[in-house]
Amino acid sequence: MEIPTEARDKILFEITSDDREARGEYLKRFEGQARTFSAAMGEAVMGWRSLDDRVGRNERLAYVSGLVYTAITLQILSMKLLLSGQTVAAGNLFRQALESIAAALLCSSKDLDFLQSFMGEKYSTSNAVRDVRRHRKRLGLLEEGVKVLEKAHRFYHKLSHPTKFTIAYTMSFSTKGLFAGASFDEGKLFAYTKEIEGRTGLAKVFPNFVQAVKANVAKW
Repeated sequence: MEIPTEARDKILFEITSDDREARGEYLKRFEGQARTFSAAMGEAVMGWRSLDDRVGRNERLAYVSGLVYTAITLQILSMKLLLSGQTVAAGNLFRQALESIAAALLCSSKDLDFLQSFMGEKYSTSNAVRDVRRHRKRLGLLEEGVKVLEKAHRFYHKLSHPTKFTIAYTMSFSTKGLFAGASFDEGKLFAYTKEIEGRTGLAKVFPNFVQAVKANVAKW
């Protein structure tokens, strides 16, 4: 069967374009939040560097440092994808960022055996948020912070599987039509605002998360 040229060209454009138009629409409305996000994540990176500088030949500490850096990277990439109009993919990465945060906290505790299990590939980080809840007191975490982590994880779980949410993100709420790739939809501005605020809010506490990990490993 011959593929129509128009369909082929549209698909090729979607997989090779840089999403500049959609990104421009997001930044018109959310540039201030993007700057706040960047400043907070920059502080988190500097905190991680002082942790990583201590690694040396300590394999256990290297794994913890790697988890922290992974959480930072996934958080940044999630915001980048969101501001590029790739909402579903951004949500999937944000869930992984949350799980990386939880895994780093668990593995940084000298009183728990999660690090050894993780290093031996015997621990699934998909359970990390659940296990942070179970060991909140031993990790020295505040109840409110754990609740925020759990709530965000539950929501973004929905963007990691085909659900009504993932279908909705392919449909335009403001005009007729469907989205095949990056998009900005005026009809979803409220949802976009919540997504941006969620990532910016997490960015603001990210330096505290890094400090909590550093405080834990200081007790080894």
